[in-house]
Amino acid sequence: MESLAPRAQVLVIWTDCDREGEGIGFEIISVCTAINPRLQIYRAKFSEMTPTAVNRAWSTLGRPDKRLSDAVDVRSELDLRIGAAFTRFQTLRLQRKFPHLLSDRVISYGSCQFPTLGFVVERYKAIQDFIPEDFWKIEGG
Repeated sequence: MESLAPRAQVLVIWTDCDREGEGIGFEIISVCTAINPRLQIYRAKFSEMTPTAVNRAWSTLGRPDKRLSDAVDVRSELDLRIGAAFTRFQTLRLQRKFPHLLSDRVISYGSCQFPTLGFVVERYKAIQDFIPEDFWKIEGG
């Protein structure tokens, strides 16, 4: 992006059409406009990768939404602050309650940890439940 921005006149953001995509888009805008502040900036909005959706997005370009990007930043800040505060709270509380088990442990909290743990457990169970089957394949020489 840094090598192309000086020669560009237009920047079109084609990230996912959600808040996180908007946040990433504004990171891209920041990098590119630091090099070329004269860029005209647009946002493509699409929810599928089909010729019809891409053509529709191209023909209806809009402007990036700073409010959506700011919402991502606020949520990230809140996640960090709440995670740090709650990690400290539960670590101290549980260390007092179970000193023989947790005296030297940190009991971490993060809003993304629970769904991530769910993915890990689900994958672990799938591996444990896997039943191998014979298979054959034909290879051409």
